Amino acid sequence: MNTLIRSLVAFIVLSPALLSPALLAPDLRADDWPRFRGPRGNGAAAETTLPVKWGPKDNIAWKVELPGPGSSSPIVVGDRVYVTCFTGKQAAEIVRHVLCFDRAAGKLVWQKSFPAPQPENDYAKHLLQHGFATSTPVSDGERIYVHFGRDGVRAFDVDGKVVWHESVGKIISTFGSGATPLVFGDKLIVNATVELGALVALDKKTGKRRWKTPINGDCWSTPAIAELPGNKQELILNGSGAVYGFDPNDGKELWYVDSLGGHISSTPLIADGLIYVVNSGLNGKLTMAIRPGGMGDVTKTHIVWKQTKVGASHCSPLLLGDRLCWFSTTAVAVGAKDGSILLQKRLEGLFNLYSSPVAAGDTIALFTRSGGSYVLRAADLEVLAENDLGDASGINASPALSKGQLFIRSNRHLYCIGTGK
Repeated sequence: MNTLIRSLVAFIVLSPALLSPALLAPDLRADDWPRFRGPRGNGAAAETTLPVKWGPKDNIAWKVELPGPGSSSPIVVGDRVYVTCFTGKQAAEIVRHVLCFDRAAGKLVWQKSFPAPQPENDYAKHLLQHGFATSTPVSDGERIYVHFGRDGVRAFDVDGKVVWHESVGKIISTFGSGATPLVFGDKLIVNATVELGALVALDKKTGKRRWKTPINGDCWSTPAIAELPGNKQELILNGSGAVYGFDPNDGKELWYVDSLGGHISSTPLIADGLIYVVNSGLNGKLTMAIRPGGMGDVTKTHIVWKQTKVGASHCSPLLLGDRLCWFSTTAVAVGAKDGSILLQKRLEGLFNLYSSPVAAGDTIALFTRSGGSYVLRAADLEVLAENDLGDASGINASPALSKGQLFIRSNRHLYCIGTGK
């Protein structure tokens, strides 16, 4: 069974047919992890292995202390690691930071800091759950792009120079910001429903707004791209109340499917001609497979299957062979073809999970908010190892995987796990 899963995963991750030329950047390397959930946005690496065991002093290549907390994930581009964090508790004291480290030894290469535009929220109430640095940076290999909510989007060159800075809205949300931008061709697409009530596209070289599409309801999910026949693409957003398909070139809404509603954070996974969304909230649970394409309301025509017994609030899924897997209060696997529940098992520490898993070959790595982590076998979600960094500050981020090493940040440290290749 493991051999079959390994073969299927290798096809899913490596097949050129699944990669859009619009999403491939010539300045990125095959082993880079340049955005949230990796090079293809699906949590799967092109590598076949990842570290299995680690601890506070075991299998840690390096560890560095960060100026403050954050829920953003690190990204790896070439020989550098980028991450964001924030400092301050009162609104007037909030400062957001972008840091660049040498991946070989964890040495700080550069740091840039930006006081929050006022008015701003205090670090209190809902913001205590994730803070002011939740959006993961994204890179096209030439620049690093960071979404800082009401502070806007900033583009940096690899040496830390701000190339441009553009506002994407000034609304103050008690839940804060969290969606990560998406690089698509010459555009940077930003879910700014929290800041502007809209989805926007910026010119990635100048920051100039290319289009704006109003969206009803806040959501914190990262947009994704679906490939259609004829070299066409659709921009997919897992929104509040609906899953949307847009034309990524001009932002025109093409279709929608009625969804769960509420506070949506999970990012869509797109593979084999289907869009998978996994949601959970006050209105229940809803996991769906949707066929892209169509016009207008396609709720009755384009839902391939839906499952209302399992879902997730924040965790984005993995597709491993014929199984869609994710983690919420339990580890879950459903059939990718029909949504049937194949497996559910309880794991300690999964309550209110923020992190999403990564997969390499037939192995999955998952970090919990408590600082504990699991390495699991993809075939049956059997636990291969339970690890703990001994870091009580908490982990909300998802890991990056590059050259056999895992990069994970807590609210206090950035870690490089494993000896690498």
